Amino acid sequence: MKKLLFAVCAFALAVPQLNAQTQQLRIEITNNAPDGGVAITPLWLGFHDGGFDVFESGSAVSSGLELLAEEGATSGLSGEFAAAFPSGQDTTIASPTAPPPIQAGETVSAIFGIDTENSFLSYASMILPSSDYFIANDNPTEIDLSSIFGNVGDSISFNIGTQNVYDAGTEINDFGTTPANGLFPDLGLPAGGAGIGADENGVATLVTGDPFAGFLNSPNGADFSQLDFNNTSLYGNGIATITITAVPEPTSLGVIALGLGGLFLRRRRS
Repeated sequence: MKKLLFAVCAFALAVPQLNAQTQQLRIEITNNAPDGGVAITPLWLGFHDGGFDVFESGSAVSSGLELLAEEGATSGLSGEFAAAFPSGQDTTIASPTAPPPIQAGETVSAIFGIDTENSFLSYASMILPSSDYFIANDNPTEIDLSSIFGNVGDSISFNIGTQNVYDAGTEINDFGTTPANGLFPDLGLPAGGAGIGADENGVATLVTGDPFAGFLNSPNGADFSQLDFNNTSLYGNGIATITITAVPEPTSLGVIALGLGGLFLRRRRS
């Protein structure tokens, strides 16, 4: 019995060491848009050591970011991230309801475990209803999560889309080719679609002024005021708020329980 108790204690002490290099994070995204305001496509999140830059303002975007900016698909950017930073980790958080875009007033969350060496966060999402507007951080070391590692309950919160939405410059701004127009039936937008717009062959530029004023195929008489994400009276906290909280390692007690079960099973069989 003494040997058994010693083994149990040793096993329990070893568990924190097994998880010492990981941190569980609860990631929550709230769309701050007013009723009838813009939606965002499923949010891509990449955790790295500061060496991955999603884009550079004034330069052509990558093919992966183009796919995200035009269609909301994260697979291309995820592939580029994996190739550039094999030890990094990435995930995508979407609305649990159909369709997957995160709509005005909606809050979604997920828990994700990361290696503590990947303390820097990059993010990207498409703005709807646009042809190729996106929100992302162009400074790879802007968001450092290391201060909350090991401090359960501590969190970091920041707004995105606060006067920093970009036009990818990859597709002509046209409501006739904008995906997810069905999210805004009151505006009477054309049907639209993904990946069918005319190429613009431009560069990533900041969206200023009324963001949808120059779009082709804009229905006459439609009220687009709620979509003006540059209007700080409507979008005082940006388009969305991301809150990241350190949470307990969920597997620790389970691993201990499994270990105890195995030890007692071996004890009974001996």
